[in-house]
Amino acid sequence: MDIKDVSSERRNPILANMMAQLDYIEKRGNGLTRICNETKALEGYKDEPKPVFKSTPTQFQTIIFASSDTPNVGDHDGDMSETKLTERQQKNLNLIKESPTITGKQMSETLSVSQRTIECDLSALQKLGVLKHEGKDNDGMWIVLVQALI
Repeated sequence: MDIKDVSSERRNPILANMMAQLDYIEKRGNGLTRICNETKALEGYKDEPKPVFKSTPTQFQTIIFASSDTPNVGDHDGDMSETKLTERQQKNLNLIKESPTITGKQMSETLSVSQRTIECDLSALQKLGVLKHEGKDNDGMWIVLVQALI
């Protein structure tokens, strides 16, 4: 759908006027144009694929595509300078550096959190590409792939 073909009709003019008076919205309908303009201003923007707008009687969707050269989660070149970890995740990494064969149970006891919490942290660190596990669950070892920041 081309944004020029999308009408700017308010479904509930009373609510729209009230929201405009509270400065939550603008009175004129320029949101789609603003989305397109803001998208064009992004670094690495290319004309294709443009934002896509879909409308049905009950909903409106806006799809903005990531640049093809935008890295996916876990894609990095060893540079985690922009990645911020939680304090607990950093503590997990410190424990692993001290003892690469440490178990989730040992980490949970050391940090006084549930074993499930540790499992979630370790899974997140693996998805970020910061950490990997080699070997079997009960006798493997952890390998810290990159240094991350708190």
